[in-house]
Amino acid sequence: MPALSETVTLSELLLSGAQQPGRIALVAGEDHLSFEDLTRLVDARRAEIALPERSIVTLIGDQSIEFVVSYFALLEAGHVPLLAGTRGDRVTDAWRAAAVVTATAESVNVEVRHHDGHDLHPELALLLSTSGSTGSPKLVRLSHRNLADNAASIAEYLRLSASDRGITSLPMHYCYGLSVLHSHLLVGASVVLTNSSVVDRCFREALFEHAVTNLAGVPHTYEMLDRTSCDDLASSSLRLMTQAGGRMAPEAVTRWARRVEAWGAEFYVMYGQTEATARIAYVPPDMVRRRPEVIGRAIPGGSLELRPVDGAPTDVGELVYRGANVMMGYAHDTDDLALGHTLDELATGDLARYHADDDVYEIVGRRSRFVKPFGLRIDLDEVESQLKPIAVGELAVAGDDERVVVHAPGSDIDRLRWRLSQVTGLPERCCRVHDRPIPWTGSDKVDQAAILAADGGSGFDPPVIGVPIAAIFAEILRVVDVGDTDTFVSLGGDSLSYVECSIRLEAALGYLPNDWHLRPVASLAAAAEPRGRWARLDTTIALRAIGICLVVATHMRIAHVPGGAHTLLAVAGYNLARFLAPLPTAAERIRAGLRTALRAAIPTMVWVAVGILVFGSYSVGTLLLVNNYVGPSSHVGDRWDFWFIEVFVHLVLLASLLTAVPAVGRLDRRFVYLVPLVALVVALVFRMEWAQMGDWYNLRYRTHGVAWFFALGWLIQRSSTWPQRLVTSAVAATTVSGFFDVASREWRILVMLGALLWARELPVPRWSVRIIGTIAAASMWIYVSHFSIWPLYRAVFIQEVAYVLTIVSGVAVWFVAERMLGCLNGWRWSRSRTTLRPAASIVRSTPHTNRPLSAAPR
Repeated sequence: MPALSETVTLSELLLSGAQQPGRIALVAGEDHLSFEDLTRLVDARRAEIALPERSIVTLIGDQSIEFVVSYFALLEAGHVPLLAGTRGDRVTDAWRAAAVVTATAESVNVEVRHHDGHDLHPELALLLSTSGSTGSPKLVRLSHRNLADNAASIAEYLRLSASDRGITSLPMHYCYGLSVLHSHLLVGASVVLTNSSVVDRCFREALFEHAVTNLAGVPHTYEMLDRTSCDDLASSSLRLMTQAGGRMAPEAVTRWARRVEAWGAEFYVMYGQTEATARIAYVPPDMVRRRPEVIGRAIPGGSLELRPVDGAPTDVGELVYRGANVMMGYAHDTDDLALGHTLDELATGDLARYHADDDVYEIVGRRSRFVKPFGLRIDLDEVESQLKPIAVGELAVAGDDERVVVHAPGSDIDRLRWRLSQVTGLPERCCRVHDRPIPWTGSDKVDQAAILAADGGSGFDPPVIGVPIAAIFAEILRVVDVGDTDTFVSLGGDSLSYVECSIRLEAALGYLPNDWHLRPVASLAAAAEPRGRWARLDTTIALRAIGICLVVATHMRIAHVPGGAHTLLAVAGYNLARFLAPLPTAAERIRAGLRTALRAAIPTMVWVAVGILVFGSYSVGTLLLVNNYVGPSSHVGDRWDFWFIEVFVHLVLLASLLTAVPAVGRLDRRFVYLVPLVALVVALVFRMEWAQMGDWYNLRYRTHGVAWFFALGWLIQRSSTWPQRLVTSAVAATTVSGFFDVASREWRILVMLGALLWARELPVPRWSVRIIGTIAAASMWIYVSHFSIWPLYRAVFIQEVAYVLTIVSGVAVWFVAERMLGCLNGWRWSRSRTTLRPAASIVRSTPHTNRPLSAAPR
């Protein structure tokens, strides 16, 4: 790494000839730009931005090569970039920038605005906003030395090398995102440029395709990933993940540290401020799980201390940082741009406590009125000044890292809420405005705590529902302690509990997004919608209800409509892929698979045991769920009633063990479509003539002979693009056709699989949801019980009535069995006695939108 000096510029370090020839600096799609190419493009762009004198230049753009080239060209030319995000006109006019450079992947535009130059200090390199989008004119003045020193420090404690590769998971006008670019290029590493969100499939594809080693995120980034299949990011190339930009809950830190460790990578928790260029402190990965509440120790070259604060406990003080990365100072107006270094230390405004045993600091509060929802640093005093002109009379503002709350008695609440959202950049659900009196303390100060308490701790008004979401999870999954970050999958939900839970939640909320099983309890309230006459039902639920009804009708000879059971095998494969993939460790996948298998095996074995003792109607092979292999060679006339349960249990256990193998798990996460396609090909080999183990008829009911249906369901679940769905459709048509030598049966299966592939949700009358859902939830018990029940009804009633009564009786058996099982587990089904952790009531969403993240579009 080149030596640092007081006069060196960051661009000289990054674009120096010290880089190895041919080494890649930037990757954007198919474009791979070497350091030599980057230097050449920067020189050319510098000539294009022909301004007569050193000036402030507003830089706007996306995560593209053109933006990076323009940024370094401005630095090389001696200009001072003002990174504006999307607020170009506002900051350009406020600071009378000489020009606006708009650089995107499609074009670069240079627009000259003002010709009256500024007196700029020679060391001034960059201007950044420190107040999110509150509209504050105050900027942070950073020098070349600030940028270079902080980049070098970050590279040192993260142990970055030329073999590393980062990715733009954060915007580059944000100091954290910009530091990723600086620190990687400084050591000769490369950066992948993408505008995709971390939850977009194309972001994941870029991460895998370009072998990204380092991924950065703010707390909101990790919240988004928690709501999706975050294991999709577990690339074999991933070396480290970093978190900064705001406080992350200790339980979330622990969860992510454990998850990232299981991926074979390291998790860094960091702390910083724009005023310190980017980073101030970090927690070493080996300490993160042991001390998830701390911000760590000072970065290399920096130091921290506590300064006493009046009224604070003796072991608590204001955190003060010293280092070469401390800003030159603030700029409140253009005259400040000529100033040199006006401070040599940074009083962070955070109250902290020092833990000498581990040499780390813990933030315990704020001294100043700044909050950081979504990583946006918002000055509450500035917000108050922005709102006062449209308020009537008194106004008070409070906030925390989830919301901003305003008391404005007598004012237009709707107008204030709209303005608050505009000023802060927060979604309106996080902007809480009340027509309430302002509470005061005994010392005649606004009682900030009382304002927040009166708001009820909520950034979002949850829908009025009959049963709390956490209570639904607790009752159905038999979990006593349900917290706001828990999800259906993390609580042990599987395909057998999915149906009942989804129906209950849909009834409570009016609508559920198709990824609800991955969403934390706290976010599900955001999915609430007014109840109309029509509802959207998960296709797997509809197919389970249809499938079991076809099975019973065929066995009772009401109608010959076979194909339901084999379709249900595909649904089982679909659901297992859906519920196992989000689990972070092999042990959790094995536990989840074993739990699902036992939930089907034990009730069946109990039912069969009773049949053996009372009627002598089944064999020991059936009891042990191996009758498909040890039973009679001919299926016709023999009791192979439970072949489906046997196959289901065998395949669930096999798939769980297979995906728990580390190498297979890594391949499955990287090649999400290819792996199930290969599994399907392998399974198809075992349906060939050589593997019949008896006559051809039996092959269709043995595990190895029908495992390909299970693999086909897995493939359907992973078919997320139009080309993949077209390929899967062709594969399904090719494999199903001719397997049974009964065209009607094959077409029936293909139609149901086509619905699963192309329509993940089906519109149904709302009144039918409960009926369909109940039959689907009880489908296993209907299957197990109907062999013994329907002959009794057929002896008394006409076949149509007997059919309905058989289905109803199966539902009744399910209801009684589930309640008995709950009692055996010591569970009290009364929700009034359930112990639940309070769910977080704020539902996070992206700034500038009122729709929750990952919500399914209507």
